[in-house]
Amino acid sequence: MALSDVALPDPGRPLAVGTQHTAILVPADGHAEEFRRQRVIVCGDLLEADLLAAVLQRCRTGQFVPDVVAGLGAREVESPSRAGAALNIALSRAPLLRWVEAATGRDGLARVEGRVVQTRANGVDGLEWHDDLNVPARKLGITINLSDAPYDGGDFELRDAQSHELVTRYHHHVPGTALLFDVDAASQHRVLPVGSGGPRRVFTGWFLQEAAAR
Repeated sequence: MALSDVALPDPGRPLAVGTQHTAILVPADGHAEEFRRQRVIVCGDLLEADLLAAVLQRCRTGQFVPDVVAGLGAREVESPSRAGAALNIALSRAPLLRWVEAATGRDGLARVEGRVVQTRANGVDGLEWHDDLNVPARKLGITINLSDAPYDGGDFELRDAQSHELVTRYHHHVPGTALLFDVDAASQHRVLPVGSGGPRRVFTGWFLQEAAAR
């Protein structure tokens, strides 16, 4: 399938997440069709300048250690999680969670849990097809571009799990822009190797559903 058949248009800015607040800029129902058709929602400039600057600085001064995902691939992960921890808090605010529920139909979202990872142009880093369902509470995934330098390759791809038809391909260009994507048995995704430049650095996390009351 040609790139033009699955590539996403330039994103709008439905949400703005800052250090102290989250602003809803576009009603969620305007993105429901996008999610139904391509199983993703692109959020341009999700992070406000204040939060983005703070997170990027933490990434630049932080440490990244090797992380091998059995059977899937390799990358580096921020350790200790400083930038990732800040984003976990900011993305778990109620206004954002309620907007995402309305846009995707995934109810009962309780919080976001993730970390900052980077893949390098080394011919090794990348992740093969998988579905993230090893943790049942995961209902949606999110990646946010935190790269300091442009890179070639490193595209995120999402396909139909049964037919293997490619549904979406996305390349992170602008720091602070996010891709929200479906996590269920009908979908699989992967991250292609970086060819040059980079590294490709992103926050990668999941919207978790609260446990059912007993």
